[in-house]
Amino acid sequence: MNSIELGDLTADFAHLIRRVEQSGARVEVTEGGAPRGVLLPSAELAELEHFGQRVRGGPRPWSGTIRPTPAGPQRQGPYVRYPHSDAVRMTFARDHLVVAELRSVEELAWLEEKARTGRQGSMGPKQAAAFEEFLARRRPTGDGIAWIAGSWREQEPFTVLEFLEGPTPEAVALGYGADAQDVADGLLLHQVRERSDREGGEDFLDVLAFGEADGWTWLGHHDFGGALSPVLDPPASQRITLTATMAKGLYQFDYARDGVHQNPFPLEPAEDGRHDMYELIWYTPGRTPFAPDAPLGFLNPHIRRAEEQTDHTDGMSLFFAGLERAFGLSLPREALVSGQVRCARPARARG
Repeated sequence: MNSIELGDLTADFAHLIRRVEQSGARVEVTEGGAPRGVLLPSAELAELEHFGQRVRGGPRPWSGTIRPTPAGPQRQGPYVRYPHSDAVRMTFARDHLVVAELRSVEELAWLEEKARTGRQGSMGPKQAAAFEEFLARRRPTGDGIAWIAGSWREQEPFTVLEFLEGPTPEAVALGYGADAQDVADGLLLHQVRERSDREGGEDFLDVLAFGEADGWTWLGHHDFGGALSPVLDPPASQRITLTATMAKGLYQFDYARDGVHQNPFPLEPAEDGRHDMYELIWYTPGRTPFAPDAPLGFLNPHIRRAEEQTDHTDGMSLFFAGLERAFGLSLPREALVSGQVRCARPARARG
């Protein structure tokens, strides 16, 4: 990919835009030698936008700089340059037809990632089925999470299981309001249990257990009166939450990517504000849990593969086994059972 300085582009763009229009090649735009944006043919950008719009994701990156009044159009030969208000993007037209666009490096990277995911949905039925089967054949590493489904349904050892991708276990624990000294001391779950056995009480219920497995930070805790107040900066790139409320028979699955909740149902554009968790009691083995066009539809082949390849028979364990395959989730079975996992009390509850 060729490169040009931003000042040179704005001073004399006609020759460059002609070359982009004729060759279809991208041009990197720099400012002071640092990447500023990418100039690309409008047809290529239209393709990226087409496939990218199929994928729900975080907000489109914004430069943070706004021109109160963008400069007016500038003509050179047959081409006209239209600057945008964000002080980065530019549109180039010829004979009232858009031929090239300048987008920021961050926006284009975001859009290309969305388009890569969106293109999967445009495969023919046979190709899409083969690709989904390939993904679903990936087996979980470590202990997986299906082993804990039965006891979790009875709220043992935790009411809430969470998996976060990105931040470290220590950062998550502190962000959730855990006591910093407990985190620094490396407090273990069995130590809290043994203290409760000696002194009575149920202190072991009021702790946040945490650790790392296969690239995910995992958390286990009970819902104890808002003592935990999750604040993560930056937020996790992916977040999976499983919540058991045995007394009400509520067992919920919630998944967010790039800070955006992934709804279990197909949504019309006007209904994007809805936020529905998936109730695990809705899942019936042998039936597709999600509509293909739902944001969670990508989980279907993974859950079906779990039904075919595991010995689990109850719906909860099978659903967990599907999550293992979809995300590579795992919990350290022996360490959790023996209490050899880290934990911390809520900061305000320590005493």
